[in-house]
Formats: sequence, structure tokens, C-alpha cells
Amino acid sequence: MDRKELFLAVNPVFATAKGCLGLLKHTGIKEATQLADIIDTTVQGASNTPPEISRAYMVSNEARYHIGNILAEESGCNVIIDLPCGYVPRGLVIADMKKKFYGFDLPAVIEEVEPAIRKIATKEQQGYLNFRAVDATNYESLNSAISDVKGKICILTDGLLGYFNEPELNSVCENIRKLLSEHGGCWITADKFAQELGAETFAALTGSDGEIIKEMMSKGGAKVADIAVNHTVIQEGTPEEGKKYFAGHGFAISELSYADKVPDLLSLKDSPENMAKLKEAYRKIKIWIMTVNNDKASDTVKGKTFKTEFRVDGSSLFCSITGRLDTITAPDLLTGFKENNSDDIKEITVDMAETEYISSAGLRVLLSMCKTLSSSKCFHIINYSKEIKDILEVTGFDQLFVMDE
Repeated sequence: MDRKELFLAVNPVFATAKGCLGLLKHTGIKEATQLADIIDTTVQGASNTPPEISRAYMVSNEARYHIGNILAEESGCNVIIDLPCGYVPRGLVIADMKKKFYGFDLPAVIEEVEPAIRKIATKEQQGYLNFRAVDATNYESLNSAISDVKGKICILTDGLLGYFNEPELNSVCENIRKLLSEHGGCWITADKFAQELGAETFAALTGSDGEIIKEMMSKGGAKVADIAVNHTVIQEGTPEEGKKYFAGHGFAISELSYADKVPDLLSLKDSPENMAKLKEAYRKIKIWIMTVNNDKASDTVKGKTFKTEFRVDGSSLFCSITGRLDTITAPDLLTGFKENNSDDIKEITVDMAETEYISSAGLRVLLSMCKTLSSSKCFHIINYSKEIKDILEVTGFDQLFVMDE
């Protein structure tokens, strides 16, 4: 299993980002077309999507792309962090604004998109482009990625927050608060309204009920991510509950609507009537611009260096995990397991005495390890902390593994 396959195995959701580039290409955006000629934008199962829904996805993706660019320009910050940057050519637009662009994403995405972007970037644009592989739940990962940054930062999250379970979402909010406390600036997101955006776009273009889009997005996202629907305030809470949640994490929120910022779209250039309908529908879609409303100091303590140790005793495999098991480190666990597992292994015990955190990617690897056994009763988690227990309980994984006291 090569490096790319490893990252796909531990976090398959990154593949959906290619679909966004494919949709932007069809709108006629020049940079998207250039990039799509380099990157394969094939998304498995996309051909089964009804054309009316594909069109709504295309239009809403173009709106998201342009609005993110506009808000970045208006942010008052000279450093723009796109989290996740995916495969879209936003970095080129930001570079043309003479602002530094930091594209953050999973390693598999960065390894593919950075050389592609740089291939079409001008010499002047090159100097503004930066790409970093990060895990958004890991503060050290984020902080080190901008260790050379001075001054205010604008963090854009578009299509990210809905994929997190509750512990992950809490970590991301805390990490972004710490970054903004250190650098100043703002966090811009409309992720709370991601499903409503698709629904309102579909309804405006077809005159039909947009609920079918919301249902498809919820089920499709969970299927692609290979996880159950995350019952967080992002996916299931009301907007007011969402505001309360972010306020509780130390953010002050200002709000504007998509209608205030959406330009005339290339995808609707031949349909001014639909463009007018869309702008009216987009009054319901809100963008939150968040700043830190307190000066709490960063209290991050440097974590343990990640490592795994394996030991085979007859038909039993013992594994100990030290540090954070997240998107960046989960491939190492998967590699170590594949190197030490065999058909003779009938029982697996994972020692988490030194494990500090587990993300969805880490949980996915543990589950794949468990599935190699004849019964989940033969997969044991031992010496876990209260924090690890809470994560397993919130995600329901405590019902899949044997949690030995």
C-alpha cells in the first residue's frame, strides 16, 4: 500500500474535494479548467447523480468559491489560510491580491495539488503560495504550519466542520481560537448552512422542494467519509444553537448573508432570471465572521511524540500507542499493523496508557484492525484515559470494542 493509498484508507473523505474542482471547471472559470487538465477529477458514483442536482451542486460550488475569495480580499488580513484548500485554484486568486496564501489540507491532497497549482502559477504568484499538510484537530500541526507568519490571519473553512464528530469539532474550535489569539484576524465560515445552501440553490433553479438535496448531502457525506452522521451542532443544531456553541468557545460573531456577496455567476450567465432568484434565495444563507472575544493565553502543552510498538505472543497481537492518533499519524499505525498482523492472529489488545487523542482517522484504523478478527469481542482496548473513553463513547466506538477496565 503506497502513501496515497494509506491516507485514502484512513481518511477517504478527501476524495470528495476533487468533485468541487470538476464542478468549477464546468462553470468556465479559467484557473479551474487549467487545474482540472492536470488533476484527475473523476469521482466514483458522480455519474448517477440526476442532472438537475448536479447543476445545483455546480452553481452552489461556484458561489462558495467566489464568496470565499471576496471575503478574503475584504478581511483586512494579508495572510489567508484556506482550511481545507482542496483542489480548487483559490491560491492563484489570493496571490493576485498580493496576499500570502496558505493552503492547508491532508497530506494526500497537498502532495497532489501543490505541484499542480505551481505548474500553472506565474512567477509572481509563486512567491505568495504556501501549502502545508496539517491535521486541524492538532494545534501543534497548525501552529508549526504558520511559524513564519507575522500579523493578522484570515482562516476560511468551507465544507470542513460537518465532517467532525463532537470531540474533533471542539478541538478545531479551540485550535483556531488559539491561532487568532496569537496572530489576530478572523475566522470565516458558512459551514453551519452547507446543506441549506444546496437546498436553496436547487429550489431556486427548479422551483422544487430542496429537502431532497439536504438528504442526499447528509447521506452522501457520511457514505464517502465512511462514518455515521455526526450529531453535532453543525449538522443538527439550529443557527442560534450554533452561535451559542461558538460563543462558548470564545468567539464574537458578526453575520451577513450570501446575497450580500454573491456576484453574477458564470454558470448562470445565460439565465439572468435564475440569477435573480438565486440572490433572493441566498438571503437565508448566512456567513459567520468570527473573532476572538477574549485574550486567554494559549495553554497548549507540547504532546508526546507519536510512536507505536507491536508485540506478538502466540495468536495474540499487542499494540501500544503513544501520542495523538490523528490524520497525520494514523497511516503509521496502519502500516505497523499490516507489518505485524498475520492469519495466525486471533486476538488484538491495544494499550492506550500513553494515547492522548483519537480522531476519526484513528478510529477508522482501529476498526479496520478489529475487522480482521472473527469477532469484535477479541479486540480489546486497555489502560485508556477518561479523555479517550469520552471520545469512544461519543462516537459509539465503545460499543464496537471490548473496553477492559
